[in-house]
This record gives sequence, structure tokens and C-alpha cells, in this order.
Amino acid sequence: MPSKNNSKKKEKINFIIGLGRSGFWSAKFLRSIGKKVIVLESKENKELLEKKEVLEKLDISVYLKKKFLFNEFSHCLEQIETVVVSPAIPNDHQTIIKLREKGIMVIGEINIAWENLKDINWIGITGTNGKTTVTHLLSHILSKNRLFAPFAGNIGTPLCKIAYDVSKKKIDWLVAELSSYQIEVAPHLKPKIGIWTTFTADHLDRHKNIENYFKIKNNLLKQSEFKIYNYDDKYLRKHFKTLSNGIWITTNSDKSDLGHCDYWINNENIIIERHKKLFNLNNFKLKGNHNAQNLLLAVAAARKIGLSAEEIKNSLSNYKQLPHRLETIYQYKNLEIINDSKATNFDSSIAGIKAIKGNLVIISGGRFKTGNSIEWVKTINKKAKAIFLFGESSQTLKKLLLDGEYKSDLLTFSDLSEVIDYAFFYLENNHIETLLFSPSCSSFDQFRDYEERGNVFRELIYKKFNLKPCKN
Repeated sequence: MPSKNNSKKKEKINFIIGLGRSGFWSAKFLRSIGKKVIVLESKENKELLEKKEVLEKLDISVYLKKKFLFNEFSHCLEQIETVVVSPAIPNDHQTIIKLREKGIMVIGEINIAWENLKDINWIGITGTNGKTTVTHLLSHILSKNRLFAPFAGNIGTPLCKIAYDVSKKKIDWLVAELSSYQIEVAPHLKPKIGIWTTFTADHLDRHKNIENYFKIKNNLLKQSEFKIYNYDDKYLRKHFKTLSNGIWITTNSDKSDLGHCDYWINNENIIIERHKKLFNLNNFKLKGNHNAQNLLLAVAAARKIGLSAEEIKNSLSNYKQLPHRLETIYQYKNLEIINDSKATNFDSSIAGIKAIKGNLVIISGGRFKTGNSIEWVKTINKKAKAIFLFGESSQTLKKLLLDGEYKSDLLTFSDLSEVIDYAFFYLENNHIETLLFSPSCSSFDQFRDYEERGNVFRELIYKKFNLKPCKN
């Protein structure tokens, strides 16, 4: 850390709080444009030590096992240009409040990226569920039509990495998935196109209530030049008259809905644009009505950008679903095993379960999240021949199901490995068409994130069933 004597120097300091992906690339980018950078990280492990070594070679100071406390900054306040905080740190953190009281600019990685990339075309995609698929799908459609349209943001590639790696003159469209955490610290973000996929209660431990959560999401759309909404989402539909004017999509062919919408799917499975036929959905392979909604949102954006119906249709023929989202990891004879680890809340789990036909066994569990549990239980009752629960929430989920009068096979296990051991036995002795991994909970009781959880599920299945990965 800079000493009191060093604080007399005029060179400004940019502090990065957290050495995750966004922190690492924020530090690299700021250093690449000549800024002085200091990184503070509360943890220490092998991965962080490796990142520390990389950054220190760029003349960036990195301090591990440093808590985010105000006294870490109090001796050099006059030197601080910005404090860039991890998305995991809430806006009402006491250190953030004290820094702002002292006139210090506290921002996120997205603020840095926006300031350096705002002269290119942004597509900002937000929503409780579906935003990753829409982001990836839209990037694919544009890229297959000779447009350079990298996807980044909450989807995994930090926006500062885009700023660091790519000449902004080359980018036709930057397709950015934006979480509520990112939007919260970047109220001045103004995409050319804004897309709102869905809205249900989530992250309320962070945002306190659903109204705050809604305002954060809505701010992105208000700031967007062109707006696209999902009329199938109950909450968004409820606010149809109060949301800023934009394009609406629906998968419902009911005439009362079509009067409000610009894109829909007719009874012949053809996408309609304001009563004009675009193309048949034969080339689209993703399961479920929620993915039909995702496609319509992407199509509406692609049409605004100027692609023809034929160009969009042709780009879908070789689109592959992202991992952990209704991902078929094995299919043989009458059995299909599906990894939907990204179903981290009840609503995304409901959408996935509804997309599956036939005899179904479900695996759920993780760290409990509040949400639409009543509808989840109703969906389980209709669809599941058996449900196996694991992890921290297993007893809570069991009680919800029993209170909802679930009558079929219901068992609880301590971890995912135990579940797979039993599932192997169960599938051998029952006629089951689909085994669906649909956690409906966050992964943080036993895993780093949903990706690690999905990878572990896949590995356990392959090992237990002596399977080789299926080819998509």
C-alpha cells in the first residue's frame, strides 16, 4: 500500500476491489492506458497467486488477504481517482458509503468499459432468466452474417477484456449480458438496443424488495434507444402501459395478446413480424417455450439491425446450446439425461421442466432461494414420476413438496454423488424417459458456481453409467 510520504505525489491511484475475472481485466485495461493500479483481494489461493504474479509483471500492486475496509484508503484519499468494486459487493456496503461521503468515485468494471467503448453499438440484455441464451444466440446470428458481434458481460467474458483485446473500430455490435448488479453501478449506460427477457423475484437479499430490483432493470431499458420486451412474462405484461415504448414479442397466438405485440409464432410454427411471415422454426433445436421467447427477442433485435428473414433462418441451422441449459449430455434408446444446472431459481426450473415430455425424474437442490415455489410444486406434481433432493435445501424442498401433496417417489441425499448412485439403480428398475438435473437453487452450498455444479453432474453421470460424451 502507498505510504503517507508517497501520498504527497500527484499521481492518481485506481483501486480494484476483488481479483475475479472482472477485477483482473479492469486492472489490466486501466494499466494499459497508463493508469496507476492497486488491487485488493480478501482471499488467497493458488489461482489468485497466479493472477497476482501476472499483474505484478505489469507494474500493478496486488495485495491478497486484504479486507474491504475504509482504513485501507483513509491515508491516501486525495490520491484516489476511482475505486472499482466487484459486482459481488452491494451498493450499501459501509466502505462504499464512507468513500462516497468523502467524494470518492466508486464504480464497477462496466463503467470503465462503457467509457472506453461507448462510441460503438451496444446491445444491452437483461432479465431474471434467459439473458445468457439471448446474448449468445443473438451474437451467433449476427456473427454468422458477417458482423463482428462479440458477446461479453455477465455471460463470462468481462467487458474490460473486450476493451483490452479488441480495436473498437472493428466491432459492429457489442452484445452485452447485464446483471442487476452491473446495471446498479452504471446508471448512465445507454445501449443502442435494450432487451428485457423476463422478470421474477430474485436477488432480493441484495436489492431489498422487488420494486428496487424492477427499477434497476428498467433503468437500462429507459436509457436504451430501441427497446424490446417479452409480453409472455407476467410481470412485464402487467407493466405494459407504464414501460417505455418499444417492441414486444409473444409465443401466445391469442388474438388479445397479438394486438399488443410485433413478433409472435403462429399455429404453423412460423415467426410472424407484424402480420408478415418470416420463417418456419424447423431449424431451431432448443427445447421449451422459454427458448422460443428467447429466439423471438433475438430475431426482433436482428431485424432492427437489418438482417433479412432468410439470413436469420440460415444462421440457426448450426446453433448449439450453451452448456448447463437444458443440455442433453446423453441419449440412448429411450433414455435422455439433461443437464440444466443453470436453473438456479424456481422460475427457470419451471421453464425447463415444462419443456420435457414423457416419464421424468428430477434432481433438485442447493442453497435455497425465495421465489415462485407454489408454481414449482404444481409443476413437479404434474410432471415428475420421482424427485431426488440433495444439499443444503433438501429438507426445505421436501417440506414444500409434501405440503403441496406430492405423492410420487421423493428421496433426500447429502450430495450429488449420492443422488447419482441411487439414480443409476432407479433408472435400471423403472421405465424412465428423461433424467433432468434441475436444481432450482443456487450452487453455493457445495459448488463455486452453476458451471462447476453442471460439470460435476456430467462427470458423475459419465462415470456411473460408463458413458462417453454425446455429440451435439
